[in-house]
Amino acid sequence: MGTRSNIAYEQPNGEVIITYCHWDGYPTNNGQILNDHYNNHKKAEEIANQGYLSSLRETVALSIEDRAHLDQPFMYSSIEAYINDISFDIEYAYIFTRGQWYCNEYNLCVSDKTELSSFEPLWSVLVKHKNVKESA
Repeated sequence: MGTRSNIAYEQPNGEVIITYCHWDGYPTNNGQILNDHYNNHKKAEEIANQGYLSSLRETVALSIEDRAHLDQPFMYSSIEAYINDISFDIEYAYIFTRGQWYCNEYNLCVSDKTELSSFEPLWSVLVKHKNVKESA
């Protein structure tokens, strides 16, 4: 079973583009790859425009070479519209907005999820996960 995630990009007009990624959506994998290889507007928008990924890799070309489907990206009119529609089976959600990646790693389906405030800056999530690994 995959660790499902969404990879989203907020466009300058406020619309949001979303790619679904089936495998390895947790911060120490997809989050780290997004931080290391897609950490600017151009690359974040490019990966969010892919629609479906079986797994996220260091480049878009590598990410799409083994995908199981050719689904189009999802589009939403705003971050709020997107967050309100995150489905129950998405375990991690990433969004590039305000010049950086944000991550929501828990409680995606709670009723009070309508704002970006339910997301943390990705860098802080990665620091938290690094600290957990080191103490284990």
